[in-house]
Amino acid sequence: MKFRGTFSDRGVRALEKSLLPTLEKFGKTCQLLLGPEDLHLVQTSQDTDGMQITARWAAGVLFEPETYKTISKNHNLIAFVFEVPLLLRVLKAAGNNAADSLEVKLAMRTMSGGPSSQSVSRPYLTFASKGHNLNMTQDLPVSKPYTAAQIDELNSVKEVTQLCLFYVDLQGEILRLQAIAEKMKGISSTLTLTITRTGDLHVQVSGSSVQLGAEVRGLPVAPLSQGSNATRLRANSPEERLKESAQNNDALTACIQQKHFAKSLQSSQLTQPAQLYCGIAETGYVHFMFVYKDPVRDAGFDDDISLSYQLPVRDA
Repeated sequence: MKFRGTFSDRGVRALEKSLLPTLEKFGKTCQLLLGPEDLHLVQTSQDTDGMQITARWAAGVLFEPETYKTISKNHNLIAFVFEVPLLLRVLKAAGNNAADSLEVKLAMRTMSGGPSSQSVSRPYLTFASKGHNLNMTQDLPVSKPYTAAQIDELNSVKEVTQLCLFYVDLQGEILRLQAIAEKMKGISSTLTLTITRTGDLHVQVSGSSVQLGAEVRGLPVAPLSQGSNATRLRANSPEERLKESAQNNDALTACIQQKHFAKSLQSSQLTQPAQLYCGIAETGYVHFMFVYKDPVRDAGFDDDISLSYQLPVRDA
């Protein structure tokens, strides 16, 4: 079993400034799945308080060309658990010491087993920072590499296999939505989220003595065919529009935790997506998809990276 690579400048920046700080907000541990073509960083309910986070990076973007190699008996797939704050510390140390390059490899270290004096081999990610008058090595402990069965299980949960019926794009109203979430957080731990084919989003919370609702209208709908097939609303108030959308079968509703909704919106500030799609699945979760611009083509989207959240739905 072998893994090694030299990080690209873009890869180090993205991990240190964007992706890892985002993952750290949801949990301190993360599962890393290394494959021949790409890498997945996955946080399931065992790493978070219920949400599932999946980030995918093409190996050719995260690492310098021809430096990335992963070899194993399980289709060259390797997986293990690492601690997000420790990896952040390694990357910051490399930056603070003006490293020109940062190499990583999976290694085994033999350590004393304690009173029994037996030696124990433990896995580490070994990072080598190199530069002018710099040759620094840092070891990051990781879990025992996953078995073939564990890798198969992680593979089965790492991606959403079925998309929602439709999505609304929140990115253009992200600051307004964050303000709404901030205003509502002290009222209840849960909120009711409704999205409609007409491009409206409704958020409602209920406390012991107060009820509060907010509506955001005119959000882009994807796919376009879902928006074009929506029945035009005639109502004048948010409450009436919400009721009318439900009667027209143009609305989907879910009850979710306030903190999950707020954290998902906050991720937009760190990762800077071009689009942030929100959908409600029939199988019991709210799906957030972050879509990024292609760094080379102004009109395109980046297929080399992806980020998605699954927020568990609660009983209303």
